[in-house]
Amino acid sequence: GSIGLAYPQLMARNWRNRSRRVILLVGDGAAQLTIQELGSMLRDGLTPIIFLLNNHGYTVERAIHGPQQPYNDIAEWDWTQLPQALSVDKASLTCRVTQADELQQVLIQIENCQQLAFIEVMLPPMDMPELMINVAKSIQARNAAV
Repeated sequence: GSIGLAYPQLMARNWRNRSRRVILLVGDGAAQLTIQELGSMLRDGLTPIIFLLNNHGYTVERAIHGPQQPYNDIAEWDWTQLPQALSVDKASLTCRVTQADELQQVLIQIENCQQLAFIEVMLPPMDMPELMINVAKSIQARNAAV
């Protein structure tokens, strides 16, 4: 994959077929690279559903190079304020989720939402699926052999 490519791809997909809602799952580190496109989406009336996975940095890199490496941390942003900051005249649904039951409520809320939905999902820094852990271990082993 390529870090930072998600927002431009989301825009292209949504412009191509406005009758369907596009859903994006993006990490906070990748989002910081191209988040300004959120303003363009709002300006153009696009209505994606965006789940920003906030794990305070680059979790894949933490898995490979160690969780304590400071270059894997990113600046903390108030993500739920960004849609309003990037487009003052377009409404959006924004919220922050910290618990599973909150996510369930938000999913019900966005089901019939007709505007851009931006949901920040708070996660622990090392929250990752088992597959990612195994891939990271393989990369670590290969790097150690070099």
